[in-house]
Amino acid sequence: MKVCVIGAGPSGLTTIKQLIDENHEVTCFEKNEDIGGIWYRTPDDKDQMKAYDNLMLTISMKMMAFSDFMHKGERTFTDHKGYLKYLQNYCEHYQLKQHIQFNSMVEEIIHQADGSWSIVVRDSNAHIKTYNFEALAVCSGPFKKPNREIPEIKNFSGNVIHSSEYRNNRNFVGKKVLVIGLAESSADILREISNVSESCTVSIRSHTFLLPRLIYGHYATDSLTTRSHHHEMWIRSTGFKYQLKSFSQDNWFLKKLFISVVNLYGLLSIPLKLIGKLFGIDHSKKTLSSINDMGQPAYPSKVDMYTENTKEVRDFIDRWNKTSHKGAGNWSQKIIFCKNVSFVPNIINGKIKVQETGIDYIDGNTVHFKDTTMQAFDTIVLCTGFLKDFSIFKNIEIKDNNVRNLYKHAFHPDCNGRLAMIGFLRPISGGIPICAEMQARYFAQLCSNNINLPDNLMERIEKEKQWEEHWMSLSPRHTESMPSQIMFLDAIAKEIGCHIPMWKLLLHPKLFVKMWFYSFNQACYRIEGPHSMREESMQEVLNEKLPLNDSLFMFAMIVLSLLPSSVHPKNISLRYVNTD
Repeated sequence: MKVCVIGAGPSGLTTIKQLIDENHEVTCFEKNEDIGGIWYRTPDDKDQMKAYDNLMLTISMKMMAFSDFMHKGERTFTDHKGYLKYLQNYCEHYQLKQHIQFNSMVEEIIHQADGSWSIVVRDSNAHIKTYNFEALAVCSGPFKKPNREIPEIKNFSGNVIHSSEYRNNRNFVGKKVLVIGLAESSADILREISNVSESCTVSIRSHTFLLPRLIYGHYATDSLTTRSHHHEMWIRSTGFKYQLKSFSQDNWFLKKLFISVVNLYGLLSIPLKLIGKLFGIDHSKKTLSSINDMGQPAYPSKVDMYTENTKEVRDFIDRWNKTSHKGAGNWSQKIIFCKNVSFVPNIINGKIKVQETGIDYIDGNTVHFKDTTMQAFDTIVLCTGFLKDFSIFKNIEIKDNNVRNLYKHAFHPDCNGRLAMIGFLRPISGGIPICAEMQARYFAQLCSNNINLPDNLMERIEKEKQWEEHWMSLSPRHTESMPSQIMFLDAIAKEIGCHIPMWKLLLHPKLFVKMWFYSFNQACYRIEGPHSMREESMQEVLNEKLPLNDSLFMFAMIVLSLLPSSVHPKNISLRYVNTD
């Protein structure tokens, strides 16, 4: 099939690769002169959304990798240059550039009556040309139109910038700065600006859930992302019906069988592991080194970049996270995460002031807050995210500009599987790239007519949307958010045939235990199914380790699965995972 891909960032690159795996004829249009999307920087890119100078990933390279090009080694973090290098290596390894037309801006997309697509493209010489395709994948991402629609700031006489324009803190030295909004990028922006400004205030409407990048002062926090934990948080701890299909969601009997067997295997593995450790033949726990996973000295112990692992910091984060759920308990989170707490020390030491009541009005350079306080500022920095903008489509509408109205956040119900919006989903804890890869694998199989979208498509869309909205109820504007990356990916894997069948797991206890209780590893989606990499992927999963006592962790998860949800902890606390 002749397929168009728009954008050569991470989502576009993996989409090209999955399509050529299925022998489709692929043409990708990329507006920049090279691959990388927001990770690709040029000296004159200040009017574009790009990675800022000192950006460090908020999840480890292991979680930001594609399943067909896994990051080797530990769950270390890298800066934006390191991740761009990874994408360049991926592109070179699979020879993807030959499918990309650079300096090509897509101006318009037209869905023809026969189901085909006309793509209007402007090249670097401003020449316009129209191309025709049988299927289309839009991979240009949600970071297109900065949200500047903040009515209160229209009367501000000072300078206003959006976080998409931020590169470094040089222009904020000695300034009085107001930052509006708090998410992952604004956490870095807050820290950097407050280090050099005369004063820095952050105005927030709600408290995002704070998640340090390091646990036990050393390891990547995402190493505690496990299926057993997600099962406890978003299935076991609620009466709200789980709508996605996964390992054990087919019927009541299989659910019970699945949990019973995996718990039995887990219990049996505990004494075997203890014996192995006694005789020095079990090496399943991560080893300490003098450098933590963020590349900083391990001592003094840290929870994040420049953020020491002190009781004061841990207590602050715990109090903040309780506030995020308005005292209702955060064991099962219902709000977006900020996987970056490096700004916390500057709140504690007074460099950052938190304003929680919101802006009442602005007069000149004076901002009046709703608690009747006021303050003069030189600059306002908008960390307010991006607007949903699908105006590039001439005659296709995405209902309410909400990607939850697409199947798996990707497939338009009116286009017979020939339109995919890939990479417009953001897991609250996890990476976009593997989500985009699995959407792309689904799309490639649809284009090959190896699978079809479900017959009850609209019913499935609505049920999955309700489940997501329930668990994201405290972040209703973030319609791209997904509470559990693992559950989302498992559900896609089941439909495209790369989900390990339950009977095979029953016959492979070690793999079953690793898949359920140990750190999530997306290589599991290359053990079975189309374009598998069985031996290499099997070793990836079987070699996974935990940064804590794995026997104790498994026992705790097994006990939680047997107890009624009413006796589960009310809140997640850092005191359990961030002591020295």
